[in-house]
Amino acid sequence: MSPRTLALLLLIPAAACTELPPVEQTVSAEAQAAPYPDLAPTASLTDSLPEGRIAPGDAAALEARGDALRRKAAAAGS
Repeated sequence: MSPRTLALLLLIPAAACTELPPVEQTVSAEAQAAPYPDLAPTASLTDSLPEGRIAPGDAAALEARGDALRRKAAAAGS
């Protein structure tokens, strides 16, 4: 077993034993007293987005580009 692996195996359990501070000590009194934010239905959030940004032919173009890059990488590697 390499020294790096051994060190990692010893450090992971040590990290699990770390004590985290209570939430009450990390959030200010002002933040704790603040009201909950209003929840919005997701439809009202997505209605303002533009319609699909991916055109029907985009997948084929992307596949072709990927194939060309793979061919170029294979040619450069040989």
